[in-house]
Amino acid sequence: MEALQTNVTVISGQKAKLACIFSSINHELSLSSSHQLIWIRQSYGSHNGDSILAHNQDLLITDYRLNIQRTDHDYSLTITNVNIDDEGIYTCEVNTQPPQKAFVHLYVQAFL
Repeated sequence: MEALQTNVTVISGQKAKLACIFSSINHELSLSSSHQLIWIRQSYGSHNGDSILAHNQDLLITDYRLNIQRTDHDYSLTITNVNIDDEGIYTCEVNTQPPQKAFVHLYVQAFL
């Protein structure tokens, strides 16, 4: 399994798109409706446990700022009006054989 990691930096108050694009050995992976996908936000510091944010196109938490987009090759999480509390590591997973993960580290800069 190959895990990809990207960094995304945004200014507080802006929109962040966390893209989850998977590829197989010789081509982009085509995501069929049978693939199960999830977005997880990793907890750190005083928070215990990771939070599952979305399963396929369903948000599992109530946050009007979050939006899920799924195409044949992309599974993205968009956060509008980003704030410093959104900073952290987000993981996207798909149940391919072998399973694949992509990590996105979101950095939020204070609005000056």
